[in-house]
Amino acid sequence: MRALPPLFSCLYVHMNRADGAADFQLRRKNLLTHWIRAVAARLLAYHRILIDGGERLPAEGPALLLPKHCAYRDIPLEGLMLYRATRRYGTYVMKAGLWGILEWVGGFKITRPKDIRRIKDREQRRAEIRRARAANQQTQNYLTWLYRQGELVVSHPEGMRYQNAMGPMQREIIDHLLKAEEELGMQIPLIPIGIEYESYWKPRGRVFFRIGEPLYSGRFDDPSDLVDAVGEQIRRLSGFA
Repeated sequence: MRALPPLFSCLYVHMNRADGAADFQLRRKNLLTHWIRAVAARLLAYHRILIDGGERLPAEGPALLLPKHCAYRDIPLEGLMLYRATRRYGTYVMKAGLWGILEWVGGFKITRPKDIRRIKDREQRRAEIRRARAANQQTQNYLTWLYRQGELVVSHPEGMRYQNAMGPMQREIIDHLLKAEEELGMQIPLIPIGIEYESYWKPRGRVFFRIGEPLYSGRFDDPSDLVDAVGEQIRRLSGFA
């Protein structure tokens, strides 16, 4: 299979309008999100959430939160942790195959390059690549709009779940942030978050959320060094010394 061109190292948003225009409205419904959070708090009482460094999460203004990804349950637990620490909700970058209703509680649907590679039919794959080319810039525009609105963007930089190890860092979401900073003329904090489960199955098992020191792109000469620093913090905060 022919490799995707470098352009497709980027994420791209799913378009909701037939004319391809971007719909820059926050799709999250905070009332629904509040209700889901209350339900999730009861359902996830199986775990006890412990937060170390919650004061490093901003009470206002934009930020890119970069947590470890261990299991599907990370995401509702992250939402509970975030609200407990800041009384804020986030916008979560999620893969396109998940339910569209999740956009109403903070999801932001994207198609990943590896999702395209999995399409076996050549014509279907080419069609998806063409669609992705058209949507690619809209992802950047939408993320920039979110930061301009002071939103918290949450993305798992490993790109998939790694339960007992640290996966390789995917830099696409950080590249998007760098472009947004250039357009907005501001520095946006990147906040690494470590997650460590005492047990995935033990009742009332503790889940440790360790919030790292905010990182700023202006302190790094090379974006690759920033990506490495984020990965190293997540590794350490998740207990992978």
